[in-house]
Amino acid sequence: MKIFQERILVNVINNETHLLYSVLCYEEGHCRRTQHILKVYALAKLFGEQEKISVEDQQILQAAAILHDVAIKYCKEHYNGDASQNNQKQVVSILVTRFLESANYLPSYVPKIIELVNCHHDYDKPKNKLLQLLMEADLIVNCYENRPDYKKAEYIKKIFQTDGGKELMALCLKKEME
Repeated sequence: MKIFQERILVNVINNETHLLYSVLCYEEGHCRRTQHILKVYALAKLFGEQEKISVEDQQILQAAAILHDVAIKYCKEHYNGDASQNNQKQVVSILVTRFLESANYLPSYVPKIIELVNCHHDYDKPKNKLLQLLMEADLIVNCYENRPDYKKAEYIKKIFQTDGGKELMALCLKKEME
């Protein structure tokens, strides 16, 4: 019966549940990365809803949030522990495409999601709305996980553009600034 249920889930177009489950299984219980994925996903979902983006954009944003760091594990295993941005960008396209295909995402979504995953650390380059929301979600979670010093916090705050992101980032950094 379980196999039958899994087949039904995979046939759903843009099956976010399958995508999230697959990525969490891929991480094999790695505590930090698993928690990071879930937190960025939740914040990205929240920010997309606050900004009233379209349903299509919300699906793209949430998939990108789930997949945004998927290349880290692969790089650590295949590049002698080196999960640098350079190495991640070399494998993102293949990994993201595989996960999205297994979750039955529309082919038109795939390049958009790959672009978001590839660029979510390119803070100084021009950003579209979805990239901005993903960056803000990831930066807030990163700041909670690894408290930045004052100089880095000031740099990070300048990246934020949305009201919700600015407010949550200010709350995150509040203790650091007092």
